[in-house]
Amino acid sequence: MNKIQKIALLYLLVVIVLVYGYAVGRFKIFPYNFVENYVQDYQTFAAGDVLEKKSSALGKLQNDLGFSFRRWDYIYPKRALDGAVAVEHPQLSKRNEMPRLYVDENHRDGYRVILGAFDFQKSFWGGILINSEGKVVHVWNLSTKHLPAEFKQDQRKNLYGLHVFPDGSIIFSMQEHSGGLVKVDACSNVVWNLEGQFHHTVSPDDMGYFWSFKGESKTFEQDMVKVSIETGKIVDEIHTADVRSANPDLHLWKLSVLGNTEIGHMSHGNDIQPLTPSMAANFPGFEVGDLVISYASTNLIFILDPKTLKVKWWRVGISDFQHDPNWEPDGKIAIFSNNQRSDNHFSDIVTVDPETMEHRIVVDGSKLDFYSPANGRHQLTDFGTRNVTSSQQGWAFEVDRSGKIVSSFVNVIDSAEGRALHLSESLRFKEDYFDTEFWKKCSN
Repeated sequence: MNKIQKIALLYLLVVIVLVYGYAVGRFKIFPYNFVENYVQDYQTFAAGDVLEKKSSALGKLQNDLGFSFRRWDYIYPKRALDGAVAVEHPQLSKRNEMPRLYVDENHRDGYRVILGAFDFQKSFWGGILINSEGKVVHVWNLSTKHLPAEFKQDQRKNLYGLHVFPDGSIIFSMQEHSGGLVKVDACSNVVWNLEGQFHHTVSPDDMGYFWSFKGESKTFEQDMVKVSIETGKIVDEIHTADVRSANPDLHLWKLSVLGNTEIGHMSHGNDIQPLTPSMAANFPGFEVGDLVISYASTNLIFILDPKTLKVKWWRVGISDFQHDPNWEPDGKIAIFSNNQRSDNHFSDIVTVDPETMEHRIVVDGSKLDFYSPANGRHQLTDFGTRNVTSSQQGWAFEVDRSGKIVSSFVNVIDSAEGRALHLSESLRFKEDYFDTEFWKKCSN
């Protein structure tokens, strides 16, 4: 066989392989059944979590092997580092660079808690407690790797949905594939596990319980559970199908296409906030225990009576792919508007008056270079400031009533490239929020 014949034969074999490969996928012939699961696994891996940063398959592999953090690192705005200094702690010693913190001299009072991807010595996810002097006095190590269900490496999970309690304990989830909800004490020891699929929120009602979503965020049905803070037992459950039945004249959930109710993230429930006894007087049209709920995909905010399942109020379109609606003391509901689908690529904090339906922007992202297309939290602090967590910039900042930045935390991982690791939530508390100085009792 001469050289030309060999090339022709090789070409013919390549054509045959390509044609047969197409036929395998098109007509599902042998060995389709054998390779199908592997192909689906690769497609799932390459797609990643819907809430993580878009990255290449190679970047994801490097992340999962611990060589980089391409699932969870982002570009932060240059202004975020103005006046910031390095934050040191032994648990951060694995990192090449430390996070950076700036605090205005007039806003040092109280404690700050920052939670997210820190790559600590003992865990990838966790939190730090910062005192009024800007020092890290405590670290929480948060992980669900001990849970048997749907095991993934922690660096493939997303810590989103948590609450820090006055005794220093934390209840958290890492989205629906982490294996469940976990409560740890102030020293990061597991108190209880609630195994299963839960996502996005841990929202206490100040009466010994909290609410969360059950199942996957991509499903059409966004069922909700009420859980005991003390025991981790589910005490009540609300099914979306029952909510629809209780509100036959509302058409907020009829999103199916040709009968298909699992198109993928058609509703995307991402927060449930109960109206607490201390806040109820500010909302005379509602009652203690009523739930304000966010459906991001449809830009929908609605208030539900969990007893009758009647929808008392709803609003569509004042925010885009929003997160974290909060009841606030002025009788308004404040919302983290991600603006994922808008053209300006800035996020905002928006408030709405349930009585008048009027809404306005109270934190203008275009003035701050603030943009988190997914995730994100905010807190109206007891100091009159607003704490904002721009998750997908790795940036937490605090603004006063004039809109001036009075504190800034950047989870810097590579300052040369301007990259920071994902942040889940930032909180500021008064000196008396915590029951005890637990950080003096825990060794970390």
